[in-house]
Amino acid sequence: MFLIIFLIAQVFLKMLCHFKFGLFFFFTAFMVMKSYSCTSSYQKPKVFQLKRRG
Repeated sequence: MFLIIFLIAQVFLKMLCHFKFGLFFFFTAFMVMKSYSCTSSYQKPKVFQLKRRG
């Protein structure tokens, strides 16, 4: 985990020094990956049919 955080920090610093618009693409890709991993881990809820009495 430390290695991943270290690599992200290094890439962030390089992008900050060289081109500022690259940060937008970096965080956009990071948020897309994070959102995909969160949504793929959730299971869809089962739908129960309600029966009417009477």
